[in-house]
Amino acid sequence: MTRIRLLFILTIFISSLAFGQSDKKKELKTELIGAWEFVELRDAQENKIDTIWHNVPVPGVNKKSYEIPKGPLLTYKSDGTYSKQFTPKNTDTGKWYYDKNKKAIIQMLYYSKPYGTAAQYLIDKGHASKDENGEYYEVITDEVIELTEDKLIILEREGRQRTFKKKK
Repeated sequence: MTRIRLLFILTIFISSLAFGQSDKKKELKTELIGAWEFVELRDAQENKIDTIWHNVPVPGVNKKSYEIPKGPLLTYKSDGTYSKQFTPKNTDTGKWYYDKNKKAIIQMLYYSKPYGTAAQYLIDKGHASKDENGEYYEVITDEVIELTEDKLIILEREGRQRTFKKKK
């Protein structure tokens, strides 16, 4: 009888600890809500980058392409949705939250139907996740280096830092 009573008390104690608890690492960080304009891109040594060079993987050809850093325009909404506008005709959309343990913005980039070649490839290879409605998305994590009311710095590949200012 004593064991049952001890087990009952322990169960109530554990239940009371869990009651009302939420996943505090996931939140919509209010400082992020709004539109963010690209300011500049810097390398790991803090040098400003005006051009990013890429090797184009074409068999038998050593070809380079380049990218002029101009964006994107980031918009984080209070309903948990976001958009990344690279050009007027190229905008990613999905859901977002801020993971305070990782100090990162977690974005679920949803694929539009009919799926394009790249999206279908990621789905087929198992790199995309499926939500409860059967929609596929890709998880993108942006590590936040600095966040104030009007400035956002995100860490990218190769130690690059992309700086944004909040649109007024």
